[in-house]
Amino acid sequence: MNTIIGELGKSKKFVDLIKQIEEKTSPITISGLTSVGMLELLASINEYSKRPIAIVTYNEIQAKQIMENLKVFTDKAIFFPKKEIVTYDYVAESKELPYERIETLNQIKDKKTPIVVTTIEAIMQKLPSKETIFKDVLKFKVGDICSLEEIKHKLIKLGYTRCDLIEGRGQFSIRGGILDISLNDKIGVRIEFWGDEIDSIRNFAIISQRSIKTLEKVEITPAHEYILEKNIEEVCKKIKKVEMTEKQEEIMQGDIEQILAGNYISKIDKYFNCFYDNTSNLIDYFSDKYIIALDEERKIEQRTINIEHDIENLEKALTEKEKFIPQALRNINNYEEIQNQLEKKHGNLIYLEKQDFSTGKAPEKYKFEYREINYYKSEIEGFFEEIKKALLDKKSVYILVESKEKAKKLKETLEKEEIIANIEEKLDKTIVVKSTEKIVTIGIGKLSSGFENFEINQLVISANELISGEKRKKRVSHEAYKEGEKVVFADLKIGDYVVHRTYGIGIYIGVNTIKADGTTKDYIKVKYQNDDILYVPTNQMDSIRKYVGGDAIQPKINKLGSKDWENTKTKVKKNLREVAKELIELYAKREKTQGHSFSKDTPWQNEFEAKFPYQETDDQLRCIEEVKKDMEGSKPMDRLLCGDVGYGKTEVAIRAAFKATMDQKQVAYLAPTTVLAEQQYQEFKERMEDYPIKVEILNRFKTPKYQKEVIKKLKLGEVDIVIGTHRLLSKDVEFKDLGLLIVDEEQRFGVKDKEKIKQYKTNVDVLTMTATPIPRTLHMSIVGVRDMSVIYEPPQNRRPVQTYVLEYDSEVIKEAITKELERDGQVFYIFNNVENIQKKADDISRLVPEATVSFAHGRMSGKEIEEIMEDFVEKKSNVLVCTTILESGIDIPNANTIIVENADRMGLAQLYQIRGRVGRADRQAYAYITYKRDKMLSEVADKRLKAIKEFTEFGSGFKIAMRDLEIRGAGSLLGEIQSGHLEQVGYDTYCNLLDEVVKEMQGIEVKPEVDIQIDLNVTSYIPEEYIQDSNQKIEIYQDIALCKNEEDIQNIIDEIIDRFGDMPGELENLIDIARIKYLAKELKISKIASKKTAVLITFAENQFSYDITKLVKEYGNRLKFSAGIKPMITLEIGTNNEMKILNDVTEFLKTLDKMKIN
Repeated sequence: MNTIIGELGKSKKFVDLIKQIEEKTSPITISGLTSVGMLELLASINEYSKRPIAIVTYNEIQAKQIMENLKVFTDKAIFFPKKEIVTYDYVAESKELPYERIETLNQIKDKKTPIVVTTIEAIMQKLPSKETIFKDVLKFKVGDICSLEEIKHKLIKLGYTRCDLIEGRGQFSIRGGILDISLNDKIGVRIEFWGDEIDSIRNFAIISQRSIKTLEKVEITPAHEYILEKNIEEVCKKIKKVEMTEKQEEIMQGDIEQILAGNYISKIDKYFNCFYDNTSNLIDYFSDKYIIALDEERKIEQRTINIEHDIENLEKALTEKEKFIPQALRNINNYEEIQNQLEKKHGNLIYLEKQDFSTGKAPEKYKFEYREINYYKSEIEGFFEEIKKALLDKKSVYILVESKEKAKKLKETLEKEEIIANIEEKLDKTIVVKSTEKIVTIGIGKLSSGFENFEINQLVISANELISGEKRKKRVSHEAYKEGEKVVFADLKIGDYVVHRTYGIGIYIGVNTIKADGTTKDYIKVKYQNDDILYVPTNQMDSIRKYVGGDAIQPKINKLGSKDWENTKTKVKKNLREVAKELIELYAKREKTQGHSFSKDTPWQNEFEAKFPYQETDDQLRCIEEVKKDMEGSKPMDRLLCGDVGYGKTEVAIRAAFKATMDQKQVAYLAPTTVLAEQQYQEFKERMEDYPIKVEILNRFKTPKYQKEVIKKLKLGEVDIVIGTHRLLSKDVEFKDLGLLIVDEEQRFGVKDKEKIKQYKTNVDVLTMTATPIPRTLHMSIVGVRDMSVIYEPPQNRRPVQTYVLEYDSEVIKEAITKELERDGQVFYIFNNVENIQKKADDISRLVPEATVSFAHGRMSGKEIEEIMEDFVEKKSNVLVCTTILESGIDIPNANTIIVENADRMGLAQLYQIRGRVGRADRQAYAYITYKRDKMLSEVADKRLKAIKEFTEFGSGFKIAMRDLEIRGAGSLLGEIQSGHLEQVGYDTYCNLLDEVVKEMQGIEVKPEVDIQIDLNVTSYIPEEYIQDSNQKIEIYQDIALCKNEEDIQNIIDEIIDRFGDMPGELENLIDIARIKYLAKELKISKIASKKTAVLITFAENQFSYDITKLVKEYGNRLKFSAGIKPMITLEIGTNNEMKILNDVTEFLKTLDKMKIN
């Protein structure tokens, strides 16, 4: 039990309260509480009475705060959010909220949750009955006999969608006798059948598709709360009986079509009463054991009145427009009904009141005396006094901070004041304190405020503000990203462009199974110019890559047998030489220059870094170390730091700047726009405020007098850090001793400015930052030419963005904008048409008169865009219509709604980046992705829309989106001239060529890649019945072809058996061929082919260096040698038995390896 709440057991009043609860006395009023003290009391009641509790509060903000504070007392709390009822039709929505709701309902059913936190609004909303939701729950145990066909139907009833490969929640897939079901978005369960018997049950990681642990049994609960009560046809009959106007009837016909087609979930709120005869609310889900606690009943009652009032107004507005009123909106319980239900059903109802006043509802009243305690940085003396006095009065004192570092620091601070303290990280020990001891307990946790509990002489103080000035928020590492590096080829679809290493760009047209000479093999078919077809054996899949160029680029298809492809590669290589030459020369020059070697970190530096209010991501820490190492070195630093907005680049820069000032050097921070400079100025100033470091800003918006003053101080060395735009590069700006230049988004400065920056680079440390994501492969290619640090790991967004994909409707847009403005937020409106953008902004002003609309597009001058963005940042306008998000570096936490018009014309990558612009604050963010349903939606747009829907619902396509974004990053890193060349050869070939060029120029020998042909008379392919889905088949072929050693081979074998079951012989042969291939590569063999009952092994030109005498001794007359430029060995197998061919060839290659002549 948590030590803090354990102490309440000493109070007679509390013991009496527990007794009343056990005797089911109800209702009870408890008063005199504080917002956090109330939670100490409830967590204690939960522990001592061993009964679950439901806390009902008046709004979601309060509920979220309760959840945060409860973490200090218990780890058993879960939140039930309200349902978002929308009054418009959509084709897809993101599933985070519905999943959070069903997760809580499942846990309540399984009695796993001692504390449920919810709002009165969530309780007012109706739900399908408990019986309906849980009627089809599936239970599996190893050894059970069951029919896969039946399970499939039940899973569909439980709300799961069948797919080929599980990518997220609410999905299942069947491959032969293996059934995969996702439990959440990270973990799934894999059930393997032997006939109809369950042979094994395992958990697997969705991201890698590999098993992680074995289970004996598993229960599959519903994927969402909308489990059907009756069949769809009955629902539709009921809908037709609903009274409606002609206009509504038209809409209803379309809805019925959708429902009959199985797309009914988005229609349930609209026709809730037609879908469900038996409805409940959340209270019905709680068993009689639950204690229901109402947090400030008067506020709860007032909130219900407000909700009913809002619904009435909304209904009026919808009726006037002859729009449907969703039945779920009307279908709510009022407060009186909820009161009656609580008093009748629940044995224990508790009214929680902060003040001491009687509700008049409960005969049993308990008054606990609490007071709230908050200390701020300036009040540290008062804090020490309070603790000393409390210890004299024999009170137990607990101080909470958010991290181990802060706990240690607090202990040291207290000991200087002669206060003895112990650190108890988990606060779960029973602490026995002798009455003579005066000890303070420091715990790790975060409370919104502290409190004193006079009943038990207890003081609990939250000291985060005192120790570091700001609250610490944990950033979690994002596994999906790390895994996302392996961009699978499961997205290779018929009609896609592919690049063959030798033959160039063609079109993938499918997999063909060909039988010849008694063997069966699969070939990849690629179409080239004049409809020529190239058949690529699947064991050579490593020589094919999906073509990745810019957005929607249609590359030129090459001609088989022509020099076309070679010429293109030569041309691109020549151009790359120029780029690489410049980079290499600069690099070499810097290697020879002496710069300032900065000192190692000072104690101040460590203290400064400990004050960072977030938990750094691993990537951030690595980048900080790389930058510091460069600064401490003798040559001038020139490092590029890449990472998207919000990934924490600024903190890396701030720490580097602080380090420079510790050596009495000046720092200049160069930003491309005034808005960005202003944002960074505020951030730097705030972080440095506790230290004697003078931070100034310089840009053309400041008065000439102010500018002059700053320039004078810079020259005299009275300013340590200056932040500004290209005004900093003017001739009149001189530094006394500049040590570090930080350049943000260098590619956005003009040619002259770049020249000036280049001059600085010769003897000053320079850190350049960019928000464009840079691909890893490209990063590796440039390693020897450019020092680069990349933050790949995004911070975990605090709340997922609620996304809707829907047909464009001005009413929906109006509602979305109004909803955001009502909470004083701002809206991004993405409209990708420069010609009509002004008209669009006017339309929105007419649609939402209370909005202040501004617009911006890429054809405006930099100054115009800057002023518009400045107004938006300063909230002078609240709706910004723009072509794409213009200011890549700017963070606008107040903009939390984004509307995208004509999304079907955008790529996934763009949408991914756009959606990432909102949801950075603590409030719920919304994205409305709209399209216009033309008479003829082009096939491409239709495909895009499908991808967008899947992306919204399951988060799938994440890797592709990232890949797409990175390609653009490649363009910007190597300058604009490069993107054209990248498109000519595709991204992968481009990276290979760049790698070759850099190595050549550094004098490293580049050996051409040898394509090994293996043509053995062995049946080797993946049978249709083993892996039916062609995308997964391609992915496995790809993985097998990419094996480079025995470890890779074993990994792929484990993965295949795990995902698809025992391997058929044909696939085992394919893996043996992959083994032969990697062995042959090491031995400089270019071809291995069957010839009657023998195998012919051909070596690459002049690459034979083996001891022939030893070989003859080992193999005798089974071997024949043919000398020549390409030597050949014929190995007699003596049979056509496939297994013997594979074994003998493998053994021969291993023997050959031992007989190398060095």
